[in-house]
Amino acid sequence: MEIIHENEYLYKMNDEIEPYLATHRQEGYVPGAEDHLHRKDTGIVGKIYVQRYLAEKPKGVIIISHGFTEAAPKYDEMIYYFLKAGYHVYMPEHMGHGQSYRLTADPSLVHIDTWKRYVRDFLKICHVIKKTYPELPLLLFAHSMGGAIGTIAAAWEPQLFQKIILNSPMLRPLTGNVPWPLVIAIAQTKCLLGKKEDYVAGQKPYDGSETFETSGCTSRPRFEKYNELRKENKKFQVSAASYGWLLASVKMSWYIKYCGWKKLSAPVLLFQAEKDDFYGKRGSSMKMKKEKIQSYLRRGVACIVAAALIGMAGFSIYNIYESKQPKQEVTVDYSAIASLSQSLSDNGTSAE
Repeated sequence: MEIIHENEYLYKMNDEIEPYLATHRQEGYVPGAEDHLHRKDTGIVGKIYVQRYLAEKPKGVIIISHGFTEAAPKYDEMIYYFLKAGYHVYMPEHMGHGQSYRLTADPSLVHIDTWKRYVRDFLKICHVIKKTYPELPLLLFAHSMGGAIGTIAAAWEPQLFQKIILNSPMLRPLTGNVPWPLVIAIAQTKCLLGKKEDYVAGQKPYDGSETFETSGCTSRPRFEKYNELRKENKKFQVSAASYGWLLASVKMSWYIKYCGWKKLSAPVLLFQAEKDDFYGKRGSSMKMKKEKIQSYLRRGVACIVAAALIGMAGFSIYNIYESKQPKQEVTVDYSAIASLSQSLSDNGTSAE
């Protein structure tokens, strides 16, 4: 499969890939999940926006779990690669993102009442897929915040996914000069004081001022294309976390660290940059045993699985998680792409 190179990205996307995706795309809404066992949340059930792309001769279905402040259009290039590889692709937008329902009226803020809402809604989409295509294997591709959501979903239902690909999953955020225990204490205190919908310190509403140099991205044309889309569409302008979201991310980290990873049964392919601006390698290991994780640490590839070249690294840097490292030149290791393609193609073998 030919990977789009930097100098031809805009031409390829505008003239080839986007028209191709448009002919394969279906979109709609699926009601979010209801929690009949743990009525600890507000009881709100909204609608999840989902894109579906259909391959001509599918050999499986890939569901994408996106990262913090991201939306479906950011994954167009990745979806194209998966389609060309012969997979149906489902692209849901998590609650509080894109065109899915929200718990706050602030268009810049990502807020959630309980982390379990993310997982229940995501599993609801997965169940719809399995009901629609019971004969096809379901594979998970999950990035950043979506990596935490996808990992927990796989822990709750170990037989659901045949294979799992985690790209820089949010298992333990980097917090800069703020100690992790202090981050936890601040989040808990703010939520107890009724300030769970306040912006995390140092964050602000979307103002369109982010540049390639201040972003966590490594591909200028990819950053600029998605950045222009965000400026034009208010639905894609989420840019900051609430204290409620921060506490939810802490609890997801705890769950994965202390019990979630033990329940994983599907083979997992884990990608992480050697110099990751957002999530530490200590959190990614989480005592996960070698027989369950095949780990690829690619020097110089920033926050990206399979398509470091796609530039999917987070477009909104949390100040509380901010990296002070200067932007570096990136050399794409195409063997990582080959590894992913082999993993997807080899549906009968487990990663070792």
